[in-house]
Amino acid sequence: MRHRRLLWILPALLLATVLLAQEAPYLKLSKVSEILAALFRTVIIHYVEPVDVDEFFRIGIDSLLRRLDPYSYFIDEEGSDELDILSTGAYVGIGIAAAVRDSMLTVIEVHPNTQAWAAGIRVGDRIYKIDSAVVLHRSSRELRRYTRGEPGTPIALWLLRQRLSGGYDTLRLQLQREEIRLRALPIVERFHDSIGYVRLERFSRRAPEELRQAIQQLLSQARVRALVLDLRDNPGGLLDAAVNVCGLFLPPDIPIVTVRGRDPQQDRTYYAYTSPVSTELPLVVLINGRSASASEIVAGVLQDLDRAVLVGEPSLGKGVVQTMFPMPYGTSLRLTTARYYMPSGRTIQKQPLPEFVHSTAAPPQYYRTRNGRPIAANSGILPDTIVSGADSLPLPIRWLQSEGWIGRFATAYAASLATPKLPPPTELLPQLERFLEVHGQRDRLYPLTHTLRVALRQAEDASVAATSVRQLERLLHQLQREEPSLLQRYQTELLPILERELLLRFLPRAEVLRRSLPRDPQLQVALELLENYGYHKILAASSK
Repeated sequence: MRHRRLLWILPALLLATVLLAQEAPYLKLSKVSEILAALFRTVIIHYVEPVDVDEFFRIGIDSLLRRLDPYSYFIDEEGSDELDILSTGAYVGIGIAAAVRDSMLTVIEVHPNTQAWAAGIRVGDRIYKIDSAVVLHRSSRELRRYTRGEPGTPIALWLLRQRLSGGYDTLRLQLQREEIRLRALPIVERFHDSIGYVRLERFSRRAPEELRQAIQQLLSQARVRALVLDLRDNPGGLLDAAVNVCGLFLPPDIPIVTVRGRDPQQDRTYYAYTSPVSTELPLVVLINGRSASASEIVAGVLQDLDRAVLVGEPSLGKGVVQTMFPMPYGTSLRLTTARYYMPSGRTIQKQPLPEFVHSTAAPPQYYRTRNGRPIAANSGILPDTIVSGADSLPLPIRWLQSEGWIGRFATAYAASLATPKLPPPTELLPQLERFLEVHGQRDRLYPLTHTLRVALRQAEDASVAATSVRQLERLLHQLQREEPSLLQRYQTELLPILERELLLRFLPRAEVLRRSLPRDPQLQVALELLENYGYHKILAASSK
């Protein structure tokens, strides 16, 4: 029965795209529908090896939609969690977030006050098996198939935890599914006694009201003369939520964002339907390269209207809107249907749509804010003050981060600690270096030494004269004595990252982020702008 359903759903989804055809679209729709149904059926029945129907179906759909853009995708029954989170801020599961790291399904967050937290699951643990299904090399989307269910139902979990000496320890846990509620605002703080700070992590339906309550709480507790809204790493969410977040800082009845699609009759200008909490409170918005979609709408609108100063790094550049279309058997299609435009008239979309259209690079278009400041289109949101983040780190530290070795070491080292207390650098850095050596990665930090090791092996294999081999050995030993430890050299940059990763194995992510804020360079620039005349100077700038 399941196979017959998929035979019907696949052509229906695939053929929706041919509506773009200019000649006889419905005739083409019918023709291609027959071809695809016959093709799909023939592969399933006659291919040399049995084909997993669900997997074949998923690959076909994903491949098709990926050619359109990165934001259109099919949501099967197992993928409805993300819809629940956006609409209600809650879902049923076991309280973890996972992603593929080093080709293995890895825990990247454990939500506090859940059974997973109480059971001791940690960031960095590999998810090997759920009940009887091995999921180690599956995607995070596929994981939902095994973690969803009715609250209170049991679930058995096998985890792999990295050891310092190499290899993994196996942990077996018995949990129950439960309703998990996620906060849109995990951090609300006050700095310098008078500057409020709020971190907004997702644009769910309740996010505007939660933000309103947080700001009102800050204003009621003490004299707050400015606010920092942190949208870094915020992937977006509901368009209405973004519009109403803007409305908290703008006078009523101001056009916030305009959406335009293929059908002009569907074009719409959005206004906030919430009353403002403050239209004058100085506001800095933090963004980075993972601020996307609804985050970019808020940042771009407030920049266009000169209501806020933006600090951080350029945003992702997603200037398109997706619409959810219900599909048969509880599935959905999230399809790009329109572009959105800021109050200045600019769009921020970076990539051509669809992606297989390779348009020639056009010269950047410039628009102006309400006060006349020039702003670029088609390039994401560019901050008014750019403050680099991870890209400014030394190359060896960036390599350790990007390849996941800092996280793997933190997982292994945390397993040997009784408390989340960072040991002294004299102990920690040599441990990290030994860990890299055990896993054959230490030489990656020292390319010259590595080159000499390779040359020595080649000389021995080629039966080079013993005197020459001894000379190479002496040179290698001398270089090892003289070459300083890169980890020691860059410990100022490395130790805060190591501390953060270690703490993530013991504390909720929000608490770790809160502890890191006093050393956050982008936040410190934002606070400095609000403390002096820099904030007002930026907003007053005009190039008319």
